[in-house]
Amino acid sequence: MSDDVVFRPLGDMALSVEFGDRIELALNFRVLALDRALTGTGTPGVRETVRTHRSLGVVYDPAVIRRRDMERLITDLVAGLAELTEFPSRLVTIPVWYDDPWSQACARAHGVDNNIDYLAQTNGISREEVINRHAGVRHWVSAVGFQPSTYQAVPLGPMGLTGPKYERPRQWTDPGIVCLAGTITSYYPVRSPGGYQLLGRTPIDLFDPLQRTPAFADSPVLPRVGDRHRYVPIDGAEYAEIRAHVVAGDYEHEIEDGVQRLERIDA
Repeated sequence: MSDDVVFRPLGDMALSVEFGDRIELALNFRVLALDRALTGTGTPGVRETVRTHRSLGVVYDPAVIRRRDMERLITDLVAGLAELTEFPSRLVTIPVWYDDPWSQACARAHGVDNNIDYLAQTNGISREEVINRHAGVRHWVSAVGFQPSTYQAVPLGPMGLTGPKYERPRQWTDPGIVCLAGTITSYYPVRSPGGYQLLGRTPIDLFDPLQRTPAFADSPVLPRVGDRHRYVPIDGAEYAEIRAHVVAGDYEHEIEDGVQRLERIDA
């Protein structure tokens, strides 16, 4: 086994292959490289792979391939991995009404400070600067899961903004809320509990089980590992206008194909 790879069992039908203990682009690229190599082998018994920040989950059929054989295969693949220096990456624009009324009401209902005010205080900056810093960098989606379309995205370059999780998780969070914990940005597709700081609400859908528009042609889940997100501040009027198009089913997601290079973490 490679010195920098750790295997961990996930029950008797899955395996976690871990690269390091940090969240950084270089480790995520290694995960992507292994995923590409493993799926390219067409190995019988490999049912699914799950890419995360610094590990690859491998779901397999133990009646077809034994765990030790899976580990041996992966060990050989890791030893022969070529360095991955670029990866196809969509740039997805996500409009956000920062400090929206739903986020304000959610904070009040749970007896905590307005989250934008709290982030401003803990970072020693103004409310406007909280928004500027979050929207001023692009974010790399390095994991998707927990709930459909709940992603985790890390800033590509210095953001100068961080936020702790709630000490006690909220009982509910409105759908469409974009949120922050540490430097990770995430999203609530449905009303659900949570502990991330609430940044604002997006009028667009990132999860559509009905797959009504071309953006969801391949999957009801829009975010993909390897996407880049561009967050664009909007106001209440713009939110209402965009949301009307989403409800009508004629909203066109702004998605640009591109490439992310490992040596360029500012684009």
